[in-house]
Amino acid sequence: MQLDLEWGEIMVGEMTNRPMARFVVAGLRSKLDDVMHRLVALNAIDIIDFDGEDGDEFDLGSPRSDHEDIAKQLTTYRSVSNWVSPENPEAKVQESKVREWLSGSLGEAVSDAAKKIERIEDLTSLINSSKERVQSLEDFSLLGVDLDLLYGYRNATPLVGRISGKSSVNSALKSAGVSGFVAEAKTENGRLCVVVVRNEDADKASKELDSLGFTAVQPPSGKGSPSSELSAENKNLNSLAEEKKNLEDALEDWSSSHGSEFICGLELLERDFVESTAPTRIAVSKHAFVVDGWVVADRVAEVQGSLDSLCSHIHVDTDVAPKHHGLHGHHDEHDSPSPPIAFGDHGLSKPMELLTDAVGRSDYGKIDPTVFMLFTYPLFFGLMLGDMLYGLMTLGLGGLVYMKTKDSGNELGILGAKLLSYIGVSTIIFGYIYGEFAGFEILPHYHCEAALHAAGGYSSGGCHWVFTDGVPSWASSLSIMYPYGGEFLNHHNLFEANLPMGVVLAFPFHRVTGNLTDLILLTIYLGVVHLMVAFVLGAIDEIKHGHGWSGALFGKVSWMLVLGGGFFFSYAYLILQGNPSENYEALLSDIQMGGAIAAGVGVLLIIVHLTHENVPLPVALLLGPIEAIGMLPTTLSYVRLFAVGIVGVKIAEAGNGLLYPMIVEGFSTGGSILVAIVALFGWFAVQIFAWVLGVFSPNIHAARLHFVEWMRQFYTASGKPFAPLGGRSRFVEVDSGQ
Repeated sequence: MQLDLEWGEIMVGEMTNRPMARFVVAGLRSKLDDVMHRLVALNAIDIIDFDGEDGDEFDLGSPRSDHEDIAKQLTTYRSVSNWVSPENPEAKVQESKVREWLSGSLGEAVSDAAKKIERIEDLTSLINSSKERVQSLEDFSLLGVDLDLLYGYRNATPLVGRISGKSSVNSALKSAGVSGFVAEAKTENGRLCVVVVRNEDADKASKELDSLGFTAVQPPSGKGSPSSELSAENKNLNSLAEEKKNLEDALEDWSSSHGSEFICGLELLERDFVESTAPTRIAVSKHAFVVDGWVVADRVAEVQGSLDSLCSHIHVDTDVAPKHHGLHGHHDEHDSPSPPIAFGDHGLSKPMELLTDAVGRSDYGKIDPTVFMLFTYPLFFGLMLGDMLYGLMTLGLGGLVYMKTKDSGNELGILGAKLLSYIGVSTIIFGYIYGEFAGFEILPHYHCEAALHAAGGYSSGGCHWVFTDGVPSWASSLSIMYPYGGEFLNHHNLFEANLPMGVVLAFPFHRVTGNLTDLILLTIYLGVVHLMVAFVLGAIDEIKHGHGWSGALFGKVSWMLVLGGGFFFSYAYLILQGNPSENYEALLSDIQMGGAIAAGVGVLLIIVHLTHENVPLPVALLLGPIEAIGMLPTTLSYVRLFAVGIVGVKIAEAGNGLLYPMIVEGFSTGGSILVAIVALFGWFAVQIFAWVLGVFSPNIHAARLHFVEWMRQFYTASGKPFAPLGGRSRFVEVDSGQ
């Protein structure tokens, strides 16, 4: 049994966070740099920042003397990293080797790359300015006016701009009694005009132009015809663009020749920066230092052994108690900070960390729900989307994301890809159970009719197998994946199980045309089970880290009684309305009575719990039943598993029903080919829309059911993620200095 449990933990993950130890070290200040180097290399201690409240003896430390040099170098490397896309090294490189690169060839290469990048940025600005000048010259070349004529008058005023109105400029000036030179041209950006009038007529001309929607523009600089300037500017633009392209190509070559070294150098500089600034987080005096922090318990011996020769005092406290919570989540007062939260080895459930972190880490010592979501989250998602094509598309998207991120070290991207794969597989499985592909129901139905219709299948004694109207042959042919080609021997299902309350678990499960009511009831069943698991987890946490058995009884078991009792009472009541057999009626009456008693006891426990929390008895007597009734909408919220799925099916069905017949008619029966092509693109668009909606909407609702309905019954997300000093070493084998 123990072996099976351990294997299960390896496969799906551990159900608790990792135990932590308080780790305090002190030593001579002369050893501080060496201690920090080892702590960064170990990547094991999450430092508790010194608050300066320990009297006058200790104060915050100061950065290492080479801090500014490291910061400048790191800034250069970071700027270069935004421009290059090198491949990751195939294996880790020793720190000493990387430092040789940093001080030698790599440093020179990065400086050269930085100069190229700076020139590219300058060229980008020059190219943008040149493009603006080219556009301006193109517009002014249409006027046929030399650029010299737009400047330098003593007795005349040039007015240059664009006209939004349609009235003639000449006519407007003549009506105002103004004479002068006028040139107009129609451009892509509106009408461009040049008006040159005597100085004394400038105000009148401006007012008339304003009435035409005149907006002044700055004419391009230069002499002679705009066409000549345009030709020269185009040459300049091409020269700038060519220089920029050559530099960008040179950066690509640089990435190929120096990329691996550069990645290692950047990682080591990031580590050096953390190491050089770490003293600003700890307590130091004139002669000593104190580092206070958290270490994962199973690494205490390793860290202690590494620091023994450098530190005069090491204190480890492995007896770290979780923060105590009241029945309503009130924190007891503690002088010491709460330990940070380090996930355990989650194995296959690791992608679910994305969901847990979205809510926040659990309190220290509490049950980690990540493992449970490995089973329930894909289950809920597949139950909603449930289409084999959409499952394949989701699985393909997960594979694409994985291929793009696996070599980059982007852990979030890798976990996201695996999560997409999980929900994609679940969607394929449920699509197979539902018998759905691209919104089509691909399995035939067995119909018995008064009049025999031979279309759609073979007939026998007035009954026959027939596909749902509009199912194309390529979709119906997928029924070959099922036993007997989907024509099951009992004329109904290959497998069928009758559950209480009239629920039928069938394979295949026709959620739209045959098992709609069963699906609604099934989602309620799932909701009850899901919530019951939440209360069980909460009770375990109360027993282990809360108020013990009393906390579990009044805080969690009470709600289990309300939920379970209310469910069985409702179940028996509804069945009794259907006039069951006498024997069955007696059993249902007992179930109804037992459910009512259990729910009543649960409400009583809630009332006692409220009074224990200093709620006045009259208020508790009123509030207890009200809170208990609130469990009903919580449970019914799981019906969204049915509703969201049906909406997605109906969207796909609408596209199939409206567009697919047009495709068939256009390509096979002599209809309009153009209409068929448009309908085909429209059909693909509907499928993509249904899939995109199916990916987002079920994710939102599955997340809500977990975060809101489920987790709130037992989960408190006040934990701080474990953040060890230094970060994970991906490419550099750091020398610990031992």
